Amino acid sequence: MSEHITVRGFVATDPTTRTTPSGLAVGNFRLASTDRRFDREQQAWVDGATNWFTVNMFRQLSTNVAASLSKGQPVLVTGRLKVRQWQNEERSGTSVEIEAETIGHDLTLGTAFFNRAVGRTAPAEGTPGGEAVSEEPEGTVDRETGELLGGSGPDAVEGFADAGHHADEGAVHGADREEEAETLSAA
Repeated sequence: MSEHITVRGFVATDPTTRTTPSGLAVGNFRLASTDRRFDREQQAWVDGATNWFTVNMFRQLSTNVAASLSKGQPVLVTGRLKVRQWQNEERSGTSVEIEAETIGHDLTLGTAFFNRAVGRTAPAEGTPGGEAVSEEPEGTVDRETGELLGGSGPDAVEGFADAGHHADEGAVHGADREEEAETLSAA
């Protein structure tokens, strides 16, 4: 069985990633998705059954997820559903997996900061399978504080200053929002 699905849930285990001998990055994590509904008798939201998935990731997605997600965070996962029966000497069961195509934070429950992976699209000569080789940016951003780490100067993250932002800005200022609103309404 192979169906294309999108699942909303919470990261249940910290994502793991490893590199195969051929140079391919692979990883996975467990995803818990619990249905919630409003119970009119109790006048409260109640949890339904929890569905558990193993999310498998490959190549740059695996590397980016390992650097971006941690246990307990709300996410959306889109990919191919794989349901398999398994059996060993002691037990048998069903494995429910998602071969992920894309993964992102669920922004209905919080905010996120996007940091583009540098050099991810140019395949390097002589790498197994023509896989891209990522270069680390001169500066990186601390996921907790948004603070620029390393680099040389306030605009060390490549492309960040080019987009009109500076590394010491944590959010869009009110004047910028007004200007964006005027630009959108004029369009």
